[in-house]
Amino acid sequence: MNRTVIEDSELGRLEQMIRDTPAEIDLTRGVMDRYDQKRRQVSREAASGRRGWRKPAAAVAAAVLIMATAAGTGLISPAAAEALRQIPGMERVFQLAGDLGLRAADEQGLYNSLVVSDTHGGVSVAATAVAFDGIRVSVGLELTAPASASGAESQPESLQEAMTDVELSVNGQPLNDYAPYGSSIGLFLFPIPDSDKLVLEFSDLRNQGGQAFPQQFALGLHFKMVGVEEPFLLDIPVELNTRDNLVLAPAAAQHYGNITMQVDKVELTPVTTNITTRLELDGMTISEMHSSGGSIGYDLFDDQGNKIPMLSGNGTSATGGNVLIEDSRFAPLASVPQSITIKPYHFVYKANSISEFQLDAQGKVKVEYIPELEATVPVAAAK
Repeated sequence: MNRTVIEDSELGRLEQMIRDTPAEIDLTRGVMDRYDQKRRQVSREAASGRRGWRKPAAAVAAAVLIMATAAGTGLISPAAAEALRQIPGMERVFQLAGDLGLRAADEQGLYNSLVVSDTHGGVSVAATAVAFDGIRVSVGLELTAPASASGAESQPESLQEAMTDVELSVNGQPLNDYAPYGSSIGLFLFPIPDSDKLVLEFSDLRNQGGQAFPQQFALGLHFKMVGVEEPFLLDIPVELNTRDNLVLAPAAAQHYGNITMQVDKVELTPVTTNITTRLELDGMTISEMHSSGGSIGYDLFDDQGNKIPMLSGNGTSATGGNVLIEDSRFAPLASVPQSITIKPYHFVYKANSISEFQLDAQGKVKVEYIPELEATVPVAAAK
């Protein structure tokens, strides 16, 4: 049966990201506009003012000296990585990211430092860190450009806006060869506010019928930059940075009305918590549910009632089908809990609308939990 990514499901994931995003990041209009323009390429915009492409000259010069020592292999020694960290304006990408999982990867050394760069027209883009925990691949990218580019009205405000036509490959194979037939692997670009850095991120769809990524592979990153004629190409080595990930297969099913929700899998790593759910409708297709404003999202709580921040997600369904399989990615758990609880919900919209959200006092999108579909999964006993 032909399969396709349900775009409304991706929109639902974006809606939840909007709800969980701190106030200093303006997701709503930027993400939705990008969603309409590039359905498969999802990104977040920082709510900062216009920024040029210039970095302090001393910092750039010092970084060049350090990077030159590693040019032969592309990998940086721990001492060199720490030296980079001490240079003003050269903090590690994952350290600055607003992603608790990537910060944990930085603190625990669950990533690889590297210098893989390409330069055209005086503009350089470098991959400086990569993390792979078996669930998501995260690549830290940094931009340096001539000072003359700063302030030019024709120049983009950020690296995220400057990158176009992004294509990825795994060991020379197009990334989407790893997706289920008829589907695409979504690409996320998460900018770091007030910097010329971002995190490029993607996940395989192995829980939705696709292929798992190898534990070690060569990632080809091909893209263009606004204002630069020649394309950029980075060859980035990726390897699994975590071991002994905890994987549960509870198959816990709940029923409510015409909805059956089943938790197929729970994956815990030091970097990511991944929940795979199966949603089945009776007498209605997934597309019809979304178009009627009945999209279902998920919140995750530990056994102490702490809500775990949402990171990203994606869903796949048969064309015209009534089954939706989703991966919802959350921040890592501080420790292995006795259990976790998945709370499905509906978004709350303004009267006579299925596109405008109601907001609470903190400016977050209101939701209504569906207690009949709530599922609690034992964790510690399975360790």
